[in-house]
Amino acid sequence: MNQTLIRLLQETSGFQSAAILVHPRWFFRLAWWSVLVTGCVWPGQIKRGRYFFDVLQGHFKDKDLRSKTRRYLFNLRVYKDSSIAWGNWRHRHEDWLIIEGESHLQTALQSGKGVFLVSPHNYGFSKLVAPVLALRGYNVYRGGNGGKRGISKRARWGKEDEINWNFLNYKGDYWQRARMLKAMQSALSANGVIHVSPRSFQHGEDDMAFELFGRKYFLDPVWFQVIQLCRAPVLPCFAVGSNDVAIKIVIHSPLQVGKTTAKEFADIQSQYIRKFPEYGRMWKNVQLQREKW
Repeated sequence: MNQTLIRLLQETSGFQSAAILVHPRWFFRLAWWSVLVTGCVWPGQIKRGRYFFDVLQGHFKDKDLRSKTRRYLFNLRVYKDSSIAWGNWRHRHEDWLIIEGESHLQTALQSGKGVFLVSPHNYGFSKLVAPVLALRGYNVYRGGNGGKRGISKRARWGKEDEINWNFLNYKGDYWQRARMLKAMQSALSANGVIHVSPRSFQHGEDDMAFELFGRKYFLDPVWFQVIQLCRAPVLPCFAVGSNDVAIKIVIHSPLQVGKTTAKEFADIQSQYIRKFPEYGRMWKNVQLQREKW
């Protein structure tokens, strides 16, 4: 179901004020019960849940896997709604978001060289990292291949004055990437925080590999090449769920900058995926591409 309560309230004229009054925890509870119902009767939800279940069957006990499947569908719902909900709840973000390991970020910034935060692509709620940190006073940049999507991102995240972080989008051509690299170097010189999410592919180099339940995926080396050029501290960052609040942003201690950076990050990413596969959004593609492995 693409239309949810948050989207209806946000996008329907006259209802935005009502959306602001909805406590985030109420929404998350409503979303959870909605998933429990639609996961049993809605064909699209059933099919998506089946992709997740089939890929992971045999890796968990059936009871645990059914629970993770429900949580997986819930996380997809929250992920889709979070950027829209941000416009309503940014002023009360402490009601539904916490940061763990912020001291690692603060310590890394003391060097004055800026910081790279690295999150997995298609995993967790990493798109909330930039707006949350910017709201807490950090000079934040979000890097990625955005192209024209930068316009739609601004539309999703609310009014222009609510967007207090910067996009570093590139379209893939050589000169655009060169300009982006220069912009990143300027941001790091100003002690900025650059948040990136390297993509992953079915084929690649062994030192870029991370485990995916008996299979391997390979990180895109481009971002790690950029990181080596810039020589700024690199901190893994994961945005996942929490029993106490809805979403928790976890910032890890810095990695060693050099040839081993990608491997160190891949190992941490593998640990998260093995323990919390329900935060991934790649399972449909993994299931459909089984025959190509």
